[in-house]
Amino acid sequence: MKLFRNAAMLVNGLLLAGMLGACENVNDNAPIPQTPTTASDRNAKTTQAVGQLIKDGNVSLTYNSQVPSALSKEIYDNGAFHEFSYGAQLISGKRFMTGFSNPTKEFSYTLDANGRCVQTVGDKTIIYEYDANGQLARYYNQQQPNERAVFTYKPDANGITNSLFAVTFYDASDKITKVLEFNYSLTQPIADKSPLNPDVFAKYVSKYLPIFGKFSGNLVQCSSEKKFVNGQKVSSVNYYHTYVLDYAGKVKNVTVKKYDGTLVSTTDRKYTIPNMAL
Repeated sequence: MKLFRNAAMLVNGLLLAGMLGACENVNDNAPIPQTPTTASDRNAKTTQAVGQLIKDGNVSLTYNSQVPSALSKEIYDNGAFHEFSYGAQLISGKRFMTGFSNPTKEFSYTLDANGRCVQTVGDKTIIYEYDANGQLARYYNQQQPNERAVFTYKPDANGITNSLFAVTFYDASDKITKVLEFNYSLTQPIADKSPLNPDVFAKYVSKYLPIFGKFSGNLVQCSSEKKFVNGQKVSSVNYYHTYVLDYAGKVKNVTVKKYDGTLVSTTDRKYTIPNMAL
């Protein structure tokens, strides 16, 4: 038992050596990301993912019959749903609650000529700005510009692309309220073959609309969340993100745990099935 324990500690020590600040203070029980390539995964082409995402946890997704790539609805297990319609450089959204025939909320996304969102209107009007690489640099409340989120990127190992490293949130009084940090590699990166928007936006902003540029080509493997009150840090929590992949390399399940092993969430994903003969 002592030999096994020492070996496990050595492996975990090697894993942690190359991690960014987002993955600090990790205990010896931290899990390793899963990237299975079993025969059953490779051969299950009639039951596993290949196309568009149609289920993400408690959310089902449908797409426009005329434009198959355009998201039509987000339908929640409780019966509520979001409905989207498309115009020239504009996406309009409506939220319907169970038992109500009229929308309980309406919101919109204004796009630039490159298809990137430059403004959302919901509870607030939010303005989005992009850097020279076309990646989201910040967004802010049009009525109170100090209320904002600032995005920081770091170069990938290839020296060509950048990945989102941190998002820093400020309140209307220009004080930091939260910092999220992301790391994409413990032993090696895992390509993200069905990317979603990160959970860094207001509630009415869909994580399934690919209109905010590219944040990373890889899956997040660890992250941290630091919270602040009056500009002073009051808490810091670190997370591991592990994945089960299908034969095509798309995520079938994502599990998030705190570094002490406490389960935060586990989410199954499903995709369209290939149209092919058995």
